[in-house]
Amino acid sequence: METIEEAKEFFYKMVKDFGSDPYSLLTHLPIVERWANYLLEKHPEADKEVVLLGVWLHDIGHYPILKADHAVTGETVARKFMEDIGLDEDRAEKVTRCVRRHRNKDIAPESIEEKIIAFSDLASHMTDIMYIDMLSRDRKDPNPSVYDVENKIERDYRDLSFFPEIKKQLTPLYEA
Repeated sequence: METIEEAKEFFYKMVKDFGSDPYSLLTHLPIVERWANYLLEKHPEADKEVVLLGVWLHDIGHYPILKADHAVTGETVARKFMEDIGLDEDRAEKVTRCVRRHRNKDIAPESIEEKIIAFSDLASHMTDIMYIDMLSRDRKDPNPSVYDVENKIERDYRDLSFFPEIKKQLTPLYEA
């Protein structure tokens, strides 16, 4: 799975070239990958390469920091990356759809691969320090967005419904 290693290198280079990691993606993406591998075991019908490429490219639109939706920006960046490495057009389209739909914001995930990426991203928010990190940044900000963090937790939990059996397992964490 050479393409996945290339995507990882591309991601790490992007963060290094940016000079910092304000979204904590260096810790986020490995956790997303663990969740994706867990779901791939449960859903062997999913295309593993598409999912793992989606893992390493789903947040690629965060840098440089723009006001645009990172899923929209990421779609363009991911498409160019896959073109550059010579990934066939059909697979590249599947990965691009994962990147664009991972937020379940304006376009809902449809394929099993898209749902795995979206769920893995959301579950990682709940099982890592993302919310704590967001709240700690708010304490330093003169205009904190605690309300937004609380709403994000609610949205993330709601959108875990792609895999209800696993959402049920995460419910005690959400309730805590």
